[in-house]
Amino acid sequence: MRAKFRNSSFVMVLVLVMLLSISLPLWAAEIIILHSNDVHSRLESHLPQGAEKEQGGRVRLATLVEDVRAQYGANKVLLLDAGDSIHGTNIDNLFGGLPSIEIMNAMGYNAFTPGNHEFNYGQEVLAERIKDANFPTLAANVTREDGSLFAGYSALVQEINGIKVGVIGLVPEETPIVTHPKNVEGLVFHEPIAIAKQVVASIRPEVDLLVVLSHLGYNKDVELAKAVPGIDVIVGGHSHTELQTAAEVNGVLIVQSHEYANNLGFLHLEVENKKVVKHESKLIPVTADVPKNGKVQAIVDRWNDQLQQRLDQVVGKTGVNWNGERASVRTQETNLGNLIADIMRNAVGADIALTNGGGIRASINPGNITVADIYSTLPFDNTLAVIELRGMDIIEALEHSVRLLPEQNGGFLQVSGIAFEVMPDAQVGARVINVKVGGRPISTGGYYTVATNDFLAAGGDGYDILKNGKMIADTGIMLRDVMVDYFLDNPIMGFPVGPRIVIVK
Repeated sequence: MRAKFRNSSFVMVLVLVMLLSISLPLWAAEIIILHSNDVHSRLESHLPQGAEKEQGGRVRLATLVEDVRAQYGANKVLLLDAGDSIHGTNIDNLFGGLPSIEIMNAMGYNAFTPGNHEFNYGQEVLAERIKDANFPTLAANVTREDGSLFAGYSALVQEINGIKVGVIGLVPEETPIVTHPKNVEGLVFHEPIAIAKQVVASIRPEVDLLVVLSHLGYNKDVELAKAVPGIDVIVGGHSHTELQTAAEVNGVLIVQSHEYANNLGFLHLEVENKKVVKHESKLIPVTADVPKNGKVQAIVDRWNDQLQQRLDQVVGKTGVNWNGERASVRTQETNLGNLIADIMRNAVGADIALTNGGGIRASINPGNITVADIYSTLPFDNTLAVIELRGMDIIEALEHSVRLLPEQNGGFLQVSGIAFEVMPDAQVGARVINVKVGGRPISTGGYYTVATNDFLAAGGDGYDILKNGKMIADTGIMLRDVMVDYFLDNPIMGFPVGPRIVIVK
């Protein structure tokens, strides 16, 4: 009897345990999303102006990625990049972005969406890089004129740790006006929110977690989160926003890791019944204390050997810092902007020169000036062009240049041969006053020759007024090569005269 009682008790306990296991919820499945954006070809660490230690770079970023995979299990990690990553420094610019693609292959990226700067190589080169990548390139809103997808993929569905994850890629609609029009000829950049609604609706039933890989910028990501139901996470780029923790908008988590691989974005999610039930987010700083990844460093070294042969030549010397910092050249005149514009104007004997601050990507530090320095400063394949404009058209171009002040604007013009005052508090379209060319008041009906770059001459950065000007010549000579020639003839740099753009309060 005693043994029988024991057996009955055991059965009762077993049944109770089974009932509890059915009624109690299972632990939610977990996934870690690691993310980068706006690396701009920073493969190795860099020393920001004013900083004491190096930071960033994919060589060290790769170490942190491996550390996370080792800690949580590689099967739980999804590695994503939100664009503007394979263009920006000499090592990529001279080899069409291939070094970065090789490194991203080695790091095991799961997906990538191109930013606007990826198109600077031209669509043919970008198409080759897409083929070279061991991961899908997602661009749901970029099609050819026949309706076919440029990148071949609009979305990725992949299982990570038992979780079906859908990833959609979105590219800025304004890409055709921030790259050379020839680079995107025959491509259509659709309004991203409208496309997102369609793609999300089509794949949401298939997946447990839906991620948008966006190069639209933070403000547009907020709009996206509000407008499109069904999104769980937006991994952002383009605006270079440093979100230390995820922003929550309409139940959507928005993350972005800043720029230049200065941080590794980390988002830890628990997913249950197609919902995120728990999350943790942070940015892991890529400091000089993070060891370099040997495998990635070997790739960089191989490409650097090829690069140095082209870039080691010293072409000049300077005793001052020439300011090409992003926040400066996009809001005000700088000595470097003045110098570049002077070189352009003098090279073709034009009345004035106009060049966009967004095309200036690095300062030139005191000391010897090499070809590498110049290529870092002017990384785009822009050529020197000459157009003819009426005075009233030039004023309209200046108004377009300053319309967003005090906000940064890649279309802000650095100038030569012309001076003017700006009233930033005045109505847009009526901010520019006291325009002078060669020291004399501009003639609104008169005609002037304007040295510019072929990007602006083709209407880039929204300069339709320049596109409508009379093209006198496209020299076909790269701006950076014009600078190299100037330095070879003038090894000691002079000091451009200013001020040219006076802010009136």
